[in-house]
Amino acid sequence: MVNQTDKDSISGDFFSDNESVSYAFVKKEIHEENNYSTDIFSVYGSDGTLLAAFDSKEAAIAAIMQSGLMYISLH
Repeated sequence: MVNQTDKDSISGDFFSDNESVSYAFVKKEIHEENNYSTDIFSVYGSDGTLLAAFDSKEAAIAAIMQSGLMYISLH
């Protein structure tokens, strides 16, 4: 069984205890233009700010780690 946390139950203490660690997540988005469709993997900061976009999930996660951020999965 997977441990899951209800995002609404996370208190402010969680963020204050981990102030030195910044988090980022990857969101798969479909880009369509002129009958051409491709997947884009956008990297967002924990505050929802778009940081970058990549053509593969692996590249997006690698960029998160290389920039000193901690990757979190929202699934």
